[in-house]
Amino acid sequence: MTGIINWNELWKTMRSGSAWRRAPEKDADFWDKYAKRCNESLMQSNERTERQITKMELYPEYSVLDIGSGVGRLAVPIAKKVKTVTALDPSKDMLAYLKENMKKEGVNNIVCTNKRWEDIELGEDIEPHDVVVASYSLGMFDMQETLAKIDAAAKRCVYLFEFVGGWMDEKFWKELHGERRPAWTGYIYLYNILHDMGICANVKIIDSDYEQQYDSLDDAVNKWKDMYDVPSEKEGVLTEYLTKILVERDGKLCLKRKSKSAMVWWKKNHECTEQRSQYPVGENPTR
Repeated sequence: MTGIINWNELWKTMRSGSAWRRAPEKDADFWDKYAKRCNESLMQSNERTERQITKMELYPEYSVLDIGSGVGRLAVPIAKKVKTVTALDPSKDMLAYLKENMKKEGVNNIVCTNKRWEDIELGEDIEPHDVVVASYSLGMFDMQETLAKIDAAAKRCVYLFEFVGGWMDEKFWKELHGERRPAWTGYIYLYNILHDMGICANVKIIDSDYEQQYDSLDDAVNKWKDMYDVPSEKEGVLTEYLTKILVERDGKLCLKRKSKSAMVWWKKNHECTEQRSQYPVGENPTR
């Protein structure tokens, strides 16, 4: 039941903003071009990956669906713990790197499916799995429809990961694009949309360290230009900003920062009780 605030419509409004369209939730063609760079940074995410996986209930007999799997940062290590993994991604190049990573790690129980989640027909393209995971990959327009399908695809549990807050300087983003940066608080929307659907989810905030390495300042500038749609006339501004925040170490330029993520998760006995369901996030006076 929708409350005073229609969180799904609010999500659509935010998702339609021009600033959001510059965010890294783009189409398959973009991710095909970005696949190599994404794969190069895969091993730099070990700490974050381990923190995520240790918070999931995974058993040897389980099947896991990874929505927006990319190059397999989660899918490959999860596959070592469960019976089967289905890696779903709209980018064929991402899945090509995932297959290479499977070979490197000696993993052979991942099925790759090159489709968008929106185009998947449950029962035809994919059968329900014990666990469904989506890690920083939920950029769909109709989030309520997306979450309803995710819930239907899970037999036991769902784990969704979203960033909490932004790390990039607000003043810098506005200087680049002339407007505020996208709001990286998607977990608030997910929680409340789920609440309106009668799904009583849990939220866990996770702290982690993130490091990205670049071969040179030019390498960093070029990657940021692609990732954040930086206009060519603003390249000087970007170069100056990166010069200030990158640190040289072992012949590389490094960007190291602390970040927060939210794990929104629920088991299939997820119905909200009458007492708890009257309070969306942030409105329960007893919390």
